[in-house]
Amino acid sequence: MAEMAPEPRHAPPNTAGVERDEDPDENSAALFPDLYEAASAGRPSFKHLVQAWHLAVKPERHGDANAGNWLLPRLRTRFAELHEGIEKEYYCVNIVGGCLLASDRTVHSIFNSAPSALVAQEIECKILAREARVAFSSPKLKPQLDEATDHAYSALTRVLGTADQLAAEQAPDEATEVRILESTTEEVDAAKRRVEILIQRQSRYEYFMGSLLGTVPTLAIVVILALVADELWSSTLDVASPAGATTMAALGALISVVQRMSTGDLTVDSTASRRQRLLLGGLRPAVGAIFGSVAYFALLTGIVASGATASASEASSFAFFAISGFAAGFSERFATDMLERAGTLLGGSVAANEPTAPSR
Repeated sequence: MAEMAPEPRHAPPNTAGVERDEDPDENSAALFPDLYEAASAGRPSFKHLVQAWHLAVKPERHGDANAGNWLLPRLRTRFAELHEGIEKEYYCVNIVGGCLLASDRTVHSIFNSAPSALVAQEIECKILAREARVAFSSPKLKPQLDEATDHAYSALTRVLGTADQLAAEQAPDEATEVRILESTTEEVDAAKRRVEILIQRQSRYEYFMGSLLGTVPTLAIVVILALVADELWSSTLDVASPAGATTMAALGALISVVQRMSTGDLTVDSTASRRQRLLLGGLRPAVGAIFGSVAYFALLTGIVASGATASASEASSFAFFAISGFAAGFSERFATDMLERAGTLLGGSVAANEPTAPSR
């Protein structure tokens, strides 16, 4: 939900605490205990800044402007200390609202009156900024984070500006309002596309790096398993063929990632952390190697089930199984299709070998 900013609570003079005759502005500020506490010793939120700004700019009672002018710089200073500084800020005039981009690249916004479409777009802009901070959490990625959060903040100021314009005393007519809302929607959508492109580019790179790093241990495990198999089952198993199929499948999985990156077909969950994306990428060669071994045994099953003994030696050559393994690692669908065909052949072979009941 969009965060609301209610009007600051005004306390009667006799409940505001001790009078401070030496500073009339501070006495006026003390009439707003929540804001005064945040400005003096608390942890101010952006809501407090918006409320103080409206006291200073649009006072409703005598002394409100003095209170706002005393509160606002102190609230800004304390807020900046919490967020490494303030980069940009925008405040609405006709509604209680505004937005702020802090130096730690967090985006803050408040507004209390707007069409539901603008409320949804405000939330989308803040989600964009939050996803950018997750995707570009590394200090080395600060330029990308700055660009992404600038896009999100720019779209957010457009949303708040539209809400402020629609709430003006001389509000636009219905046709103009529709055009303004459509234009705002287009700008928010454009910002989303730009930020998503930045995030996906980084997510794909991290996924690829995980795949590249995961290829090494996968190949090491394949070599170890091949040595064990050669030691234990060399008389019954041609170790070179399954090892070649599994190795080429792991490499096929890596090439698949590169190919899908180049065509833009690779979509990575941008909400996952950098560590999770690396881990998922690292598992890709292992999954490809498993599919390669499945393809090898599926081919053998199909050969045996079809009874093609004459061509079995040619079909089981190293090159044949290596290419099949690469295809299985490159495309999981190839491996699953091969497994289904082998099962069909095996089922047909079993059915053909079942004895038939004698005719009467």
